[in-house]
Amino acid sequence: MRARKLTLLITAGPTIEDIDPVRFISNRATGKLGVALARAAVNKGHRAILVHGPINDSVLKSLPHAKGLTAIAVRSAADMHAAVMKNISRADAVVMSAAVADFTPADVSGVKLKKASSGMVLRLKPTIDILKTLGHKKSRGGKFALIGFALETGSGRTVAERKAARVSEAKRKLRDKNLDAIVLDTPHAMGAEAGDFTVISRDESVRQFRAMSKSDFANVLVALARSIVK
Repeated sequence: MRARKLTLLITAGPTIEDIDPVRFISNRATGKLGVALARAAVNKGHRAILVHGPINDSVLKSLPHAKGLTAIAVRSAADMHAAVMKNISRADAVVMSAAVADFTPADVSGVKLKKASSGMVLRLKPTIDILKTLGHKKSRGGKFALIGFALETGSGRTVAERKAARVSEAKRKLRDKNLDAIVLDTPHAMGAEAGDFTVISRDESVRQFRAMSKSDFANVLVALARSIVK
């Protein structure tokens, strides 16, 4: 029997949260894994909707020119949320690999803020939690697989304590956000071509992938999404 062709909704890269026309808040995510995911999905015969924040052209140029691939460029967390919700009805599986900002300026200035010798206090407000929103939608009958990411540093005095803290936090997010699986990684993977990844499934079973290229890990995640979709 021929395998079912799936539509994977993938998020990638950072978001940019504007302070004024010149300055913004962002992070070091490059979108390499998300782009690799979209590439792996279409190479496996699936369709991919890639919602990506600002990503360097050198990364984006590795995307194949394929009929089954749609790329949607966004800027902020709010933009990404809107694009994801607009396309969720088309998705069999969602892989939220983007590093979405947790906070955004409470007020965005329309003019460049001037330097002041007294300094400046920047008020931030939480961005919408896209992954939690999707998990809630899933709990209300959404028929899609949901894979999230947890980038954690962990706390503790020893390597073992920090590792245990990272896994514990990832499992908490897995439960609280109603995910089918979560990928645990660390800041060391940001911008790198490879990384150490831990995949925790809904039953809290754990699989580790050490020093694996993002291209190879993308294939792992596509297979994982395929195995979850009923």
